[in-house]
Amino acid sequence: MEIERRQVARFSTSIPVGLRFPNGPSKEGWGRILNLSPEGLLIQTSFQMKVAGVVYVTFALKDGARFENLRARIIRSAYEEGYHLAGIAFDDVVDQETLRDVIAALAYEGGMTIS
Repeated sequence: MEIERRQVARFSTSIPVGLRFPNGPSKEGWGRILNLSPEGLLIQTSFQMKVAGVVYVTFALKDGARFENLRARIIRSAYEEGYHLAGIAFDDVVDQETLRDVIAALAYEGGMTIS
């Protein structure tokens, strides 16, 4: 039995995300956000992302809210079906209330529930 460690709900989505790596062989890349919360993201990418590494993310939500160069730590990493998956937690102060409201509006608009 796996214990759920998340303390906030995540919204399943598919949003392009720009990635910037301060260390490593690649300096910039892209990926797709699979789910998001006010505290972090689950990203799918072709770039390897190592736990404890740092990545800067840029993305825009459907309502036009834009988040640029948010510093985040990689807290989980896996490789599945030809892609790297990374769970990242924001280090930067993110306007969590705004992000929470946007996620709730997107879920409502799409008829989805937040899990």
